[in-house]
Amino acid sequence: MQKIIDNLGITISSVCAVHCLLLPAIFLIAPYSFLASHEFHEALIYFILPCALVSFVLGCRRHKDAIVAIMGTFGIILLGSALLLHDIHHSDQHSEELITVLITVCGSILLVFSHLRNRKLCMQEDYSCHE
Repeated sequence: MQKIIDNLGITISSVCAVHCLLLPAIFLIAPYSFLASHEFHEALIYFILPCALVSFVLGCRRHKDAIVAIMGTFGIILLGSALLLHDIHHSDQHSEELITVLITVCGSILLVFSHLRNRKLCMQEDYSCHE
């Protein structure tokens, strides 16, 4: 079960980072589609956060690796901050858009590496939390 959650977390976090990086192209191709909307980004984050929390809590209980906990916590904080920053400072000027994208991509990358490390540690025989 934990392996599935880690793999799901890696996939969704990667999709989030790629979505943010490709957003200008998405706006050109389909400016009014759901993929080009902030709601799509928000929906991804609502899947990413619970997945990360469950995965890291279950994994860290077993392997007690501080790096997974720290990277995962910072990744979650960055994604949450990007979401709040967009909601608080949303205007027609979109001057904070680049900052929001950078924060989101950094948070997603941290979560991907946290999930990878968590999965690796959990798959070791001593920490068989992926059963």
